[in-house]
Amino acid sequence: MHTSKATLFVHLPAAAVIAFGSAMAAADEHASCDAFLPDPRTVLNQDVGPESCLMHEADMTYMGREYTRIDMGLDGTAEGYVTGEGTYHEYLTNGPDLIFEQAGTPGERQLAIARYERQRGSAILLVFPKSLDDWNGKLWVTAHGRGRSFRNGALKRWDRYLNAEDPIAELDKIDRVMISKGYALASTKRTSEQGIGEVIATLEDGSIVDFAAFNDNASLIKDFTLVAEKVLQERLGKKPSRTYLYGHSAGARIARSINYTPGLNEDAQGRPMFDGYLLDDSATGLWLPVVMRNGKDVLFQTDEEKALFRPQVEIVHQMYTKIWDRAPNRPAWVTNSYLGNKRVNAKIVMDKGLGDRFRMYEIRSMSHDGGEGLPPDNRLGKIRVLDVSLIIGGAIDKLDALVEGTGVPLASKSDWPVIGDIDDDGVIDNPAISYPEVACPLGVFYPYPKSGAGTTAFAAFTGEGLEPLDESNVFVDMNRNGIWDFRETPSAAWQRLGLLEAGEDLTQQRYVDCVTAAAIGLGNQGFFTAATTTRYIDEARAQSLDPSTLVE
Repeated sequence: MHTSKATLFVHLPAAAVIAFGSAMAAADEHASCDAFLPDPRTVLNQDVGPESCLMHEADMTYMGREYTRIDMGLDGTAEGYVTGEGTYHEYLTNGPDLIFEQAGTPGERQLAIARYERQRGSAILLVFPKSLDDWNGKLWVTAHGRGRSFRNGALKRWDRYLNAEDPIAELDKIDRVMISKGYALASTKRTSEQGIGEVIATLEDGSIVDFAAFNDNASLIKDFTLVAEKVLQERLGKKPSRTYLYGHSAGARIARSINYTPGLNEDAQGRPMFDGYLLDDSATGLWLPVVMRNGKDVLFQTDEEKALFRPQVEIVHQMYTKIWDRAPNRPAWVTNSYLGNKRVNAKIVMDKGLGDRFRMYEIRSMSHDGGEGLPPDNRLGKIRVLDVSLIIGGAIDKLDALVEGTGVPLASKSDWPVIGDIDDDGVIDNPAISYPEVACPLGVFYPYPKSGAGTTAFAAFTGEGLEPLDESNVFVDMNRNGIWDFRETPSAAWQRLGLLEAGEDLTQQRYVDCVTAAAIGLGNQGFFTAATTTRYIDEARAQSLDPSTLVE
């Protein structure tokens, strides 16, 4: 166990410190950004919050616009609750009434103060347009998922995120969508893997533990947001008019926790910290907006409490079929299905009268990984996934409309009748999103390497041989008949799906027409851009339908 406070890895003489407003610093030069740290808050009679900040700066160009990128490494502390044992007891949460009840975590809750270090990856990658004319005045803060640490190589020392030869390289596909739409971006980095000894926390009883992590911690995200906002105010002359939080997986759970926990979405002056939330496939489908007291749900029961709920748009990856092992103390209203919990969350939000500020959009045949960090073709070995970033721009617009009151976004889309059947006639009025690859299939996506995996692979309708087996030797039921048999041809599959009449062959024109209708449909719903629609149509025209040429 490490108990000493980490020292800075670099010490700059006064002459080497570059003023924040000066010319771009070289990649190996570091400047202080302490002037942009928020005032500390008092927790357990200690000052808590960011303590020290170093930065370096680079210019970058993306899609014809010039941007400034400032990487900031932070040392400091953040508070949260832990328990001594049980599921997620290490998660240093600021929403203990949500996490510990819903995870079935027993034991005494203790407030803890934990330390983060820039040498171990704690950082903000801040990107914003160089010209004020190119900025829409708003900021996106992003929170990544679980499993990132310096120890496992998923985090880098703060000044190693930047590739000076390619400053855009560290930004994933979703980051790039955000800046392309005129937003400033603050991509946050934190240790989100528990039980590895990388984060040292002091409990309120004075004991020191090394099992905690910032996987569910809102305080760190809020502090990093304040730093980013202050930099933008200095460099662009004004504070963001809106600040939004995007979270994937555990990052999405943090966003729910902030929006659902009374008072958590407030800054030191009591103002909303985040104006809206975009949640990308929340981990385990939680947290649900429920707090039970004496057998009654006490959350969002009054008009005053409901007024604090900020607009929330959720992307749900329907093929993430993972099962959450049942804990003995977990309440019955929490399911052991990740997808089930996401759907239950939507129902509870709407049942509580918050549906005017909430949307959920399911995507068929997409597992947890939406390709945001994969190569442009969304493939890696046998892994092949659908690209969630293609609809993120539309989801951003829908959230912004909810926040600004500029329109009523498309209704929630789900294959669960409770959400998708709006008139209770037994017909799904608003079905889940089908990408053209799913609406006009030349094969099927399936969880890979096994059921419950966060990635998918693709099995083509080759008409040759048996349906494939996954890495657990479970067959992929491509034709949905419940047995392990032979692969269909594309024409046979389309006949089974009702896309062709019995005996009719799939032609190039029929395929192009189908892809065109699917892509234009998603464009009309505000998900696909015109460029994405055109690309799908062009690729359909060039696609060979010879089963022997279909690539898995």
